[in-house]
Formats: sequence, structure tokens, C-alpha cells
Amino acid sequence: MASWAAFWDRPHSIYVNETHLRAHFERLGRDTLALLPLRGRRALLDFGCGDALAAPRFAQAGWRVHLYDASPETRRRLAARYGGNAQIVVLDEAGLAALGSGSMDAILASSVVQYVPRPELPALLARWCALLAPEGHLLVADVVTAGGSALVDAASLLSFARAHGFLGAALLGLVRTFFSDYRRLRRELGLASYGAEEFLALLSAAGFTVERLPANPGPSPHRLAFLGHPA
Repeated sequence: MASWAAFWDRPHSIYVNETHLRAHFERLGRDTLALLPLRGRRALLDFGCGDALAAPRFAQAGWRVHLYDASPETRRRLAARYGGNAQIVVLDEAGLAALGSGSMDAILASSVVQYVPRPELPALLARWCALLAPEGHLLVADVVTAGGSALVDAASLLSFARAHGFLGAALLGLVRTFFSDYRRLRRELGLASYGAEEFLALLSAAGFTVERLPANPGPSPHRLAFLGHPA
């Protein structure tokens, strides 16, 4: 059965080239550090981290970074890339499950919730709340808005590509994506989308005091972002 999890475990063309990949994480890392206060133990969980090229930047800023991705192939790449960095830990499913209540000072979930089935999201949000220390913060970014379309995503990509010098590659990448499994899965499975008030209510119900951020961290300004802490 087709699934988003299986898609992310295979090679794909979401990042059209290395320049795109690095520019994406450069922007995400910079914006994230501007939002997360440094205090206390400084333990950060990057949930659904993908290639996590911002992890060294987080580590250099003083965070002990815990990376988790549901894709075994992604975890293998991360372990090979960061195995020598004592400030970066790659978690498998067992490692994630072993994290104790209150053990994290911050959780980042960027471009994650759209791939989580809607019925499963409340339990995931509650789990994140339990993992956070009382003064910890949850940053949920890149939330797809209700009615968000692939055309808006494409326009955002082209604007970002023009600013970072990979416009030609982005145009070719959009053609590849059009004929790829991503387009079929987006049509068949869809992306979970939320209105701002709806998502605020979900976070509140999970135990957070939360605010909607005026700007989404990363290269997709049309999407939503929220910053919360345990109530």
C-alpha cells in the first residue's frame, strides 16, 4: 500500500539539487535559532528531521541535538554524516520511545504534520508536550493551510530558487515532480491541512500555551507556524 513513509524512504526530487537542499536548511536553521531561547540543559529534538543539514548549526549554538526521522534510509545517512559529532544523536524508533518525560528543552517539527494522518495528530502533540521540560518550547513549522495548493507551493519554490541561483534546476525539478510518485500520492493520500484557529485549538487541547507566529521559519512563507510551551 502506498504511503508517505515509503515515499520518503526512497530517492526523490523534492530538493532539486544540492544548492536547493543547502539553502533550505540554511534558512530553516537561521530562522529556528532566532525563535528558540537557549536556557538550561539545551536538549533539542528535531522530529521528522529529514537530511538535517542545520544540525551542526544548532550544535554550535549550544544545543545537544536529537535527530529523529521515520525513514530508516534517512537515519542511515544521518548516522554516517554525524556519527563523529558528540553533540548530535540520531534516534531510531527505540531511541525515540526511550526519551523520558520532560527530557527535551525544545522540539522542532518542520514540514511534518501534513504527512501525519489527522486522527493520529492529537496523540503525537500530547507526546511532544510530555517530552518537554516545563519551560520548554515546541516549534511547529510549515503547516499546510486549508485550501493550500500545489500551485502555491510551486510559486514559493520558484521565488526561493530565483533568490538563491537555482531557478533553472527548480523548473526542471517541478517537471520531474509532476511525473513522480509525489504528485500521485498528493492526489491519492492528500496532505493534512489546517486553518490557524483549528491548529491552535489542537495544540491547546494537547496541553500547550501557544501562539501563531507572524512568519513561517524556512523558505515557504505561505505556510503556518506555531510556538508553544507546556501550559
